[in-house]
Amino acid sequence: MAGYQDLSNFERGLIVGAGEMGHSISEVEMKFGYSHTTISRVYHEYRVSDMNIIEPMWAALQCVVQKRSPPPGTLMDLRTALQDSWCEKPPGYLQTLVKK
Repeated sequence: MAGYQDLSNFERGLIVGAGEMGHSISEVEMKFGYSHTTISRVYHEYRVSDMNIIEPMWAALQCVVQKRSPPPGTLMDLRTALQDSWCEKPPGYLQTLVKK
């Protein structure tokens, strides 16, 4: 199980994305194996950060995922859709979001 400090930006985005789609902390905890504390800290960081890198990444991925037909129906479908969308982004894409 990855601790809070060990999470990649993608994993943090996955947690935030699941929360933004209405999944509870318990659902994310059971499905992905992150601790309740880790998930809570990621949610808190997302909500209080002024220069949050996750927000523009999530917005960009959310647009792509919402256009899927059919839309992801489970957390695992969401994870797969987000991973596929993330892998399709060109190198340097993250830097373009940070500079906005």
